[in-house]
Amino acid sequence: MRGTHSDMGQDNTFPGNNGTGDDESPVDPGAGNEDPGTSGVDPENAEPGETEPESTDTNGKESPLRTALDAMTRQRIIIGGIVLAVLILIGIVIWVLVGALANRPVADASPEPATSTTRGTLPADVAAKDYQLGDCFADFDSSASHARVVECNTDHSAQLGAIFRYKAGDSFPGTTALRDKGREICRTMLLNEASSKYVLLQQNVYPSSTSWDKGDRRVDCFIVVDSGNTLKESVLQK
Repeated sequence: MRGTHSDMGQDNTFPGNNGTGDDESPVDPGAGNEDPGTSGVDPENAEPGETEPESTDTNGKESPLRTALDAMTRQRIIIGGIVLAVLILIGIVIWVLVGALANRPVADASPEPATSTTRGTLPADVAAKDYQLGDCFADFDSSASHARVVECNTDHSAQLGAIFRYKAGDSFPGTTALRDKGREICRTMLLNEASSKYVLLQQNVYPSSTSWDKGDRRVDCFIVVDSGNTLKESVLQK
């Protein structure tokens, strides 16, 4: 049950590579094994014939530098295509995950409004499951199953500032999620000007797995002082 050390959690915090190239050079496919640059010798007169300079026509041939540049360009295009495909795939995965999470049921994220519900005659001993928003407590012990609720204009040590209730059909979210929920709802509280006169701490109380199985679905955020009944007024905005 809520209120015992074994049945609830508490959180006490203060506010505030290049590829290798081809080394072979282009070869003239029409050169064969003939002696380049010689038009022939007259076999009868044994006089050398005229010689012509070797053709320097490079039409249809690519220089090694251009070949290397073309290879680098193709490599960059391939790499760019791979990167683009990966980015598209990541985008699709994110879109699917966002869609799945959007359709997942979650607990109502709104804490109860910070208004106090009218009590009967006070002071009164009240069970932890019956604490109401705005209640002020004398000699408050968050691990106790009961606490003494008093008028907020009398001496007290704590005030219940925020409550969050999970739905009855929700699964146990885990201790970390419950603790974080307590801190979240504490940040929603609005304190009044009188709160500046005190050194205030926050204390979160949330279900254990055992008390959750027994139906406990509430997370409470209390505003407390470090010791004694030194609060003499409500510190919450109305």
